[in-house]
Amino acid sequence: MIKNYFKSIFTSFLFVLNVSCTTEIEELGEDFDCAKLDLFFSKIEEKNLGMGSISIFKDGKEDYQTSFGFIDVENSISANSASKYRIGSISKTFTATMIMQLVDEAKLSLDTKLDNYFPEIPNAEIITIEHLLRHRSGLFNYTSGEFELGRNFESASRSELIDYFIDNGTIFEPNDKYEYSNTNYVLLSFIIEDLDNKTYEQSLNDRIAVPLNLIDTYNGGVTNSENNEAFSYTLENDKWIPILETHYTILQGTGSIVSSANGVNIFYQALFDGKLISEDSLSLMKTMVDGYGFGLNSPAFYNKQGFGHAGSIDGYGSSTVYFPSDNVTITYVSNGIVMVPNDILIGILSIYSGLDYDLP
Repeated sequence: MIKNYFKSIFTSFLFVLNVSCTTEIEELGEDFDCAKLDLFFSKIEEKNLGMGSISIFKDGKEDYQTSFGFIDVENSISANSASKYRIGSISKTFTATMIMQLVDEAKLSLDTKLDNYFPEIPNAEIITIEHLLRHRSGLFNYTSGEFELGRNFESASRSELIDYFIDNGTIFEPNDKYEYSNTNYVLLSFIIEDLDNKTYEQSLNDRIAVPLNLIDTYNGGVTNSENNEAFSYTLENDKWIPILETHYTILQGTGSIVSSANGVNIFYQALFDGKLISEDSLSLMKTMVDGYGFGLNSPAFYNKQGFGHAGSIDGYGSSTVYFPSDNVTITYVSNGIVMVPNDILIGILSIYSGLDYDLP
């Protein structure tokens, strides 16, 4: 039996990593207990609390990696360090980065109005690129709407998505407030296509994947475990049941990218090392307004302030966070969720920081 998770396919979430405590952590990763971290994931796998991969970078190099569970339960294909997962809304950091590359190239400005590209969108003459990046456009979140039953499993053209955005309209005036809307980042992906005169997939490849040699990071397609891509599952009666996947065209720019944990870390490391965009553009990406920057939010772990994103789509869950004070990046990607990914990330960080932590 294959589960149709239509009602939860489009969930996107931000970090709730913040831990309220006066504890001061001196340095992330200093003499951490590798064996305890291994045991942590062994217990998660043993108790069927999740499946996935974890990668930790320190000073630009992988400091820890493990994978557990299966990418294909039916064919008993185990997860490995290069296994690739749908990373959901972490895709937004990639999309925002490409937009800022276009800004650096003077092909676009943050004040550019949406009506330069899509005048038919409601309030397009007021909505700016920055409003889209910061989720302040007021456009209805299309993934909260009602698709025709089963429609999400079929491909969707640009014109079909635009028509759907028009039909859903707006819920507040531009810049009145922050409200997360996947509509914003689909539109940004279309603008990238128009300015590059390429598909979003080609722009992602040429602007990010090729320069960083990311052979395992690309715009997703139909999942194929023979290509080391992970199917997603839900646990029922202690058995992993496969979940139907949303067609990648419906998620372009907002949740369509596939990557390994290592691949996400390489991208984040390059971004914060200033290898992809200018210092000014990176500063703008990191500037939080109502808790959100450009494809980034800012979770904290005790006294450590980070930058990252999280995502959830069709039973996949992902979390990534970069801590500039320690030059540490941690990414967890999953294709089977029982224990909440955020709780797993807190466990990882606790052990990696040498804090007392009771294994689940």
